[in-house]
Amino acid sequence: MLKRYYMELRQLRYFIAVAEELSFTRAAALLHVSQPPVSRQIMLLEAEIGTPLFERSKQYVRLTAAGAHFYEQARALVAAAQAAVVSTRRVAAGQVGKIAIGLGGTAAYLFPDALALFRRRHPEVELVLNPLNLAYHQAALVEGRIDVGLVVLPIDDDELETRKLTRMRLLAALPAEHALAARRGLSLRDLADEDFVMVPWSKGRGFGRLALQACRRAGFVPNVVQEAEPMESVLGMVAAGAGVALVPESMDKLHGRKVAYRPIKESYAAAEIAIAWRKGDASPILRAFLACCPNGCGGTRKGAG
Repeated sequence: MLKRYYMELRQLRYFIAVAEELSFTRAAALLHVSQPPVSRQIMLLEAEIGTPLFERSKQYVRLTAAGAHFYEQARALVAAAQAAVVSTRRVAAGQVGKIAIGLGGTAAYLFPDALALFRRRHPEVELVLNPLNLAYHQAALVEGRIDVGLVVLPIDDDELETRKLTRMRLLAALPAEHALAARRGLSLRDLADEDFVMVPWSKGRGFGRLALQACRRAGFVPNVVQEAEPMESVLGMVAAGAGVALVPESMDKLHGRKVAYRPIKESYAAAEIAIAWRKGDASPILRAFLACCPNGCGGTRKGAG
């Protein structure tokens, strides 16, 4: 069985000082201690290693061959210990490490400024960008696949904390040649007889479910002829003439000439978007990222907001 060694960093520092000064007296003065403790710790270190590290006489102190070898190793060990302390403090301060962020769909339009600011402030933190649609951020947060994401409020999940970022309206997305595109604004009832392209509402908790709820509140169930995801694919189908869609206003620049975007008159055809993270997550990197995000108009909410 291999012998275990229990040398201390203090012993290594004492040894390095003596090796560099070649004097127990000068080493003790450099270390701001008396000479006897230095001599004793060197003797204990030699006993632990099992070989003399110094040749001693009244005229000189010299490193043995083993001592010269150990000097290089001891310096590396002390330097590694110091580096470990520094790097650990930097992790604790949120200066290094990594953070996983949901960045698909709407998040790609809301997070860029925060990401740019975070990169400037914390250039050594790795940003792991997960291209998840907003509908799946809540589940990904709970499962630990991402550290930060977006949710549509309200949510019923006491494992998450949220902070409102913005209120986002739903727009009607129409093929550019559609008859309703001639109007400046639309009521949801104007779309009751249209074919819809929609993000699968049964998956996740995003804009697909919100669009379905808005239509039902307006008194009809949309005739969904095509499901697609992400939202960019929905708009691609609209551009191809497959139907109409209800999309967040952040998407209103896609397929500009082939898709007409019109505001919806009903005030409830909108979503409160919040940034979300796991409750109790004390990561300093998370706190640093949240500090880079806009505060919106709401405070912190826990669970159902």
